[in-house]
Amino acid sequence: MATKEQRQAGAWRKRGTKSVGGGMLALTSAVVAAAMLATPAALAGEGNARYYSSKQPYVAPASTSYSAIPNRYHLAYTESVARHGSRGLSSYKYDALLTLMAQSAAENNYAGFVSPEVGKEFINNVNAITAANVGDGYGMLSGQGAIQHQGIGERIYQRDADLFANAAKQGLRVSYQSSGEPRATESGENFKLGFDQASNGLLANAVVAPNNPADNNFDKNTTTLYFHKTDNPDGTQKTGEAKERAERYQQFVANDEGLAEAEENVTNDPSMTTASHDLLSQIFTDDFLASIGKEEGQRIWYNTADGTKKGAANCAAGADPAKDANACGDAKKKIASEQDAAMDLYNLYIIAADMEQENTGSHTFNFDQYFQGQHAQDAKTFAWSLDAEDFYEKGPGRAGQDETYRIAQPLLDDFFNAIDTRERAGTAATFRFAHAETIIPFAALLKLPGSQWQASELYTYENNPWRGESVTPMAANVQWDVVVRDGADASGQPYQPLVRMLYNETEIGFNDSCTPIADGSTWYKESELKSCLNGKGTTVDARLTDEEGRPETPGHESTPDDSQKAPGANHANGQRKHPVKSSANGGDAVKLAKTGSSVTPAIVATVVMVSSAILGGSYARRSRRKA
Repeated sequence: MATKEQRQAGAWRKRGTKSVGGGMLALTSAVVAAAMLATPAALAGEGNARYYSSKQPYVAPASTSYSAIPNRYHLAYTESVARHGSRGLSSYKYDALLTLMAQSAAENNYAGFVSPEVGKEFINNVNAITAANVGDGYGMLSGQGAIQHQGIGERIYQRDADLFANAAKQGLRVSYQSSGEPRATESGENFKLGFDQASNGLLANAVVAPNNPADNNFDKNTTTLYFHKTDNPDGTQKTGEAKERAERYQQFVANDEGLAEAEENVTNDPSMTTASHDLLSQIFTDDFLASIGKEEGQRIWYNTADGTKKGAANCAAGADPAKDANACGDAKKKIASEQDAAMDLYNLYIIAADMEQENTGSHTFNFDQYFQGQHAQDAKTFAWSLDAEDFYEKGPGRAGQDETYRIAQPLLDDFFNAIDTRERAGTAATFRFAHAETIIPFAALLKLPGSQWQASELYTYENNPWRGESVTPMAANVQWDVVVRDGADASGQPYQPLVRMLYNETEIGFNDSCTPIADGSTWYKESELKSCLNGKGTTVDARLTDEEGRPETPGHESTPDDSQKAPGANHANGQRKHPVKSSANGGDAVKLAKTGSSVTPAIVATVVMVSSAILGGSYARRSRRKA
């Protein structure tokens, strides 16, 4: 039976849909292990790996310690950015194409399937996940996604309860911001629901009014939360500097020869061909698979009603295109190879992990069965393919460039601006909701764990720690807590605000170009962060002096138990190193360049050693996008 929280989430999800319309797998670092998300039981693959790439469902830390606020300081502000929660398919695409392929295989008494029973089960699975997506609305949050953000909102209130109690007394407000994409706003709505329930509505009405009253509490901020495209989610276009920035980025992704070569190498890697045939051979006969291709007489299925290149629009059964435009497929998408079909099936497997609430009754589907046992290695191969695309287009990328993560500079600037203007604006918190395309470059810009190394040769799991499942799982989030001290220092200047960071609700130090207020601390002066995160190096006064309130020891407080050391207790900079080995076919990892509005990227090549058994582009580039 569903829990109270699940029932509330389901009800809220349905309201929200209508209202808005439409790792590092084996590193031993304790900080990274805490930041990386646990995965469900009954796992395939090596250890606990399910290889969901960026569709990894969010799992909150079971037990997390948080450092104590330094002496004579008090919590004055908090802010965050989060990816939307678990969702269904973004459009009628993978399920549409596999339906067309299965219809052909079912001809002549299921002659294209290894058996009629296997064929019928496969068709039922695809039909069921289609029906579930029609029920939620393509691209909208699943039940899991609603629950994830309700929980995050509840826990943020619990962590910073004193801040919000003081905010209510002082008449301060909370700012909610969205990229404007419905699933991002829906995530924020569920976050607010959890926050308000945990606080008994303490600040439910103390919300910064959006610029457009019709946006219902959520200000659309595409410059900071949807910076990667010139077209905004509402159909408008960016202008001025925001448009120029998005155009430069899009031109880089479309035209950079190094990026194109890297993605082509991933697509053509022999492991992709082997894994594709291995996966599909469970379901389809070798003769049928051999009939797929671009040669004369071979089969190609386009995403049209009859599968032909010029066929009519293809819309999901039971969907109302007038209410859900994403329920009709893009006719340019196609299956023209075994690899196309295998990647489509893998995309259904990973999105199914985010739709557990919908996987019931007439919507019951089972894609796990195709990735069990020896086929778990196939999932790993396909995960690498998707991770490589994100790594090269949105993450640290290849050595010598910063276009992929410099695009997130407006968001970093906004984090600092929000701290500096909080008193004038009368805000106690700012909560932002966006996308993987926001989190991935932001993580690289901050050089968060797993996002610190570029690729000098082809990105592989053996030579680089970047993993979509740990860098940007569904509902991934970055939070900064800000503490202040009243009065002025010996020079007569106000004391610098101090900042600590939580990544997926686990406290970590900033990257090692930043100097904390004391050895073992995860608190940093804002002035130090403005300098080091913008590539200008550490400041001369990064440490707290005795007069400023230097902590005697890096003490910690814990929630909900005290079983873990404070993050950073074993490293002067509050963050452990994450070494990566050199690989014969992958080359050396390269330390991520510094960047900033006034900085020229400087690449420092560093060869490092492997740490405890690290597991060792675009497929048809940009012709098939991820779920």
